[in-house]
Amino acid sequence: MDEVDEVDEVDEVDDEVDEVDDEVDAVGSRVLDPERARPHAGRGSTAGGARGYDGEIMRTFFAPCICTALLVLACGDSGGGRDDGSSAGTVTAASGLTLTAPLTTGEATSEGTASGGVTTSDGTGDAASGSSGSGGIKFDLGKETGGIDPDTGEATGCQKIDFLFVVDNSGSMADEQESLANSFDGFIKSIQDTVMAKDYHIMVIDTDAGNAFEQSCFIVCGFLPECEGFPCNMLPKAEGCDAMLGSGLIADPGAKACGVTGGKRFMVDGQQNLADTFQCLAKVGTEGDGSERPMEAMIAAVTSLNGAGSCNEGFLRKDALLVVTFITDEEDDGQSKGTPAGWQAALVAAKVGAEKSIVVLGLIGDPDQPNPVCGAGQAEASPRLRSFTEMFTFGSSGSICSPDYAPFFDASVSVIDTACQQFEPVG
Repeated sequence: MDEVDEVDEVDEVDDEVDEVDDEVDAVGSRVLDPERARPHAGRGSTAGGARGYDGEIMRTFFAPCICTALLVLACGDSGGGRDDGSSAGTVTAASGLTLTAPLTTGEATSEGTASGGVTTSDGTGDAASGSSGSGGIKFDLGKETGGIDPDTGEATGCQKIDFLFVVDNSGSMADEQESLANSFDGFIKSIQDTVMAKDYHIMVIDTDAGNAFEQSCFIVCGFLPECEGFPCNMLPKAEGCDAMLGSGLIADPGAKACGVTGGKRFMVDGQQNLADTFQCLAKVGTEGDGSERPMEAMIAAVTSLNGAGSCNEGFLRKDALLVVTFITDEEDDGQSKGTPAGWQAALVAAKVGAEKSIVVLGLIGDPDQPNPVCGAGQAEASPRLRSFTEMFTFGSSGSICSPDYAPFFDASVSVIDTACQQFEPVG
């Protein structure tokens, strides 16, 4: 076929398209409701409505079909779908942050390297914030439904979150407590802006059984008969819930009330001055027992102390996502009873076996890790605590030696959001 014949055929096709186009407009004007067919201001209307809103709707619908029918030789299938590469994995940032969550990867490579300092088991990926460029790594937060099942209209995902903060109150923790307190406001605001749940419980516990005053006077009483006005043989002792490991805190180390409202040992929705109250509680002091028991305190807080009539009654809810954050600069290698596997089993049992209804965030020592943030003598390596964290589907760890905890908590919001969206309440 010569070029003249090809041009003639194209002209004929163009003429046919124009004719069908005119027919589409005519059909549209007859089929559509007169009120809906009326051209809308600012939506492409013309004088007389000859090519108004109705014609645009019908043309938009029929035009692709017409083109396909008339130009079938020129159109075709691109040939095949693609694998979206969804998987679960662990991401470690240069700042010492490790995140375990469902991930979506781009095109697979043998090196797995991209800019941003995030390392996966294959290499280095995108930034820990969860953003993704071409071929990078991002957190897969699942399909956004706004918390409502489109089929049933019922609420989906988590509607409630119970936050438990376990804070080491030994002598080396002053700077770390300050960093935690300073990062909380941004963390909770990010949670409020990102995660569907709006009903929170927030509780802070420390890692000893309330004998901070005795600890502070221990050295003094070795030289003097009194400590802060009290005879050394008659030092005041914590009583009741204040003397129990894992009991929620309501006052600072000097026994000054932090302003927790509602008569509970944890904060709830409507807590006044939330950020200030948390800062007061999170600064648990540095006079605690040097034999820290963070895991034992954590388990007690949500088991024996959570029952009816107990110190933390009502904190842990069956229909809430549990987010545990623990922060310590020493390994729990004999102080707490049990093993990492036992701690994990106890925490899962407290949530009636629903392991995916728990998020665990740990700020711990990392001198045994590649590219550690902690320098010599800053913090102990914590393989047991790290192992405990990594047992959870939604487990993340970061370096306690990081100068700013905000990046850790910012990245952890994605993990919490994913867990919240996948949450299924236990009946």
